[in-house]
Amino acid sequence: MTVGGKITAIESAAEGLPLTVYVDGRPTLKVTREMVERLGLKVGMNLGSAETGASAGGPPQEPEEDDELRRARDAALRLLAVRARSVAEVRNRLARKGFSPESVSAALRGLEGAGLLDDREFARLWAEERVRLRPVGPRRLRSELASKGVPPGVIEETLRRTYEEHDERELADRVLRKRRIGKNPDAGETRRLRAFLLRRGFGYEAIDEAVKRACSENDDAETDV
Repeated sequence: MTVGGKITAIESAAEGLPLTVYVDGRPTLKVTREMVERLGLKVGMNLGSAETGASAGGPPQEPEEDDELRRARDAALRLLAVRARSVAEVRNRLARKGFSPESVSAALRGLEGAGLLDDREFARLWAEERVRLRPVGPRRLRSELASKGVPPGVIEETLRRTYEEHDERELADRVLRKRRIGKNPDAGETRRLRAFLLRRGFGYEAIDEAVKRACSENDDAETDV
């Protein structure tokens, strides 16, 4: 299945956010900068001419596609234009729209072969956005990725990379800095802080250190007043 159309723009709303690829003037999919570089996407290129699919050792291009397959492909692209998604998410959404299993599988093969649907890229992007916007610990991140249907091996690979690059204790500190902590926090408040971080998926060691640090900084601030 050829994913066709001319790329007319590749834009991002802000630094660090996914790029939107416009095909024939319409927002068609969201991708990471790494995917743009890896696929060699650029303005003026026909999306189906990227060095992917059969030319890159992927599945052979199908000479013809029936109407349902084309509609399934287009529906998948519309989903990817909203945000990056896992293979399982797209599969489930297409199935709910009533497309046959054969058309869904063929549409997914085409998108994966063209490099436009990639669970590793999806998981990496999800983790990066989580760390940047609303940090969570590894338990919560593992649960979120699993709920999106990301394969276990990809999840563990993503967790290793994410928490090697971003210290879990520092992320827990960042979360607490955004909360109002009362003067001279008592045992009840420290329990609530610990429970809050636990719900966010942080480990016990990171929680203990973050709570101690937050309470100590709060006490120091009160002493300086």
